[in-house]
Amino acid sequence: MHTEAKIEKFLELRARGWSLGHIATEIDVTKRTLVDWNRDYAQELESFRTLERELLKEKFIASREEELNDLHRLQKDIADELGNRRLNYIDTEKLFRLSVDLREEIERILHAKDSHEGATNPSRNGHARSVTPATNGDA
Repeated sequence: MHTEAKIEKFLELRARGWSLGHIATEIDVTKRTLVDWNRDYAQELESFRTLERELLKEKFIASREEELNDLHRLQKDIADELGNRRLNYIDTEKLFRLSVDLREEIERILHAKDSHEGATNPSRNGHARSVTPATNGDA
């Protein structure tokens, strides 16, 4: 008879997508036994798999949120720098281009997020909070 610890280890590894052959080697149980456990514990395995998917989804969303926050901070720094510069500097044009590129990247990420979560507009005006369309003073 196999210990409860081996069964739990089987469920954990199987939920993570390990093959029965690899699990057999890892926990020193015959593949035939693992086939039986796979059948007997199908419901528990599905619960574990669902939990694993949710954990991965949370990590992915947190990573995307962090990337979006970094882009927002950088875009704000550039906007602040642009506000302090006179438009006759040649590097200002490059900063405007970078600002536009960052805004497009932010919008791309927000659009991907909205598509993924099934949300509509991130705010009433269709722009993400803290993202204001840039103008160069020309109307």
